Amino acid sequence: MKWLVIAFCIMIAAALPAGAAGGNPTLTVVGEGTASVPADIAIISASVHSGDGNMTAASAAVQEKMALVIDALKVAGVKDDEIVPGQSSGVTSYQSTSRVCKRVNNSTVCENGSTSLSSLERSIVIRLKSTDETRINHVLDAARSAGAEAEVAGYGLSDPSKAATQARGKAVANAKDNALAMAAAEGMRLGKVVDISDYGYPMASTDLTDGSAQLGTVDVKSYVLVTYEIEI
Repeated sequence: MKWLVIAFCIMIAAALPAGAAGGNPTLTVVGEGTASVPADIAIISASVHSGDGNMTAASAAVQEKMALVIDALKVAGVKDDEIVPGQSSGVTSYQSTSRVCKRVNNSTVCENGSTSLSSLERSIVIRLKSTDETRINHVLDAARSAGAEAEVAGYGLSDPSKAATQARGKAVANAKDNALAMAAAEGMRLGKVVDISDYGYPMASTDLTDGSAQLGTVDVKSYVLVTYEIEI
């Protein structure tokens, strides 16, 4: 993602005017900033499925199973506004054919057969307003006891604006460091900022393979494009 953003910014920079209003040459650089902050939301996914080959029966079965799961979650203290509205569903189908031949009265008799299996799955997302491990495990146990497959899918922030501001500030500082280094390498001095933009809302992400993410840390990243005057 980082290099895609940088490549995009370089293409934008190439289209910018070569000089500022006063006629001085300009230098456009990319800055990246990351703010690692404690999460306050645990994102949990829960799913149920039915292997009934009849899709009508399977749909009714998963609806009934999900209703039981939601009831169990509410008993465990999950609030209505913590359950993301709407449910996703998917169908997995498998079909195979076979031909079986056997000898009957000195003749070979062959029969064709087929096997068809279908599985319907329905899932929901719980945005639990807590990252307490005991609380999370209690919710997971409730979902699993009601027949669902449940796991922590990630972590989030109820209000990412403060972290986004921190990340953007670091991105601007990083852009200046990059610009100073580039200008110095060419024997030039950095002048004033003539343009600054950020691309996309700062992104929040977690990596569950990272030990810090398992403790509920969210990385909020920001990318900026800054154009400076340069003095030869």
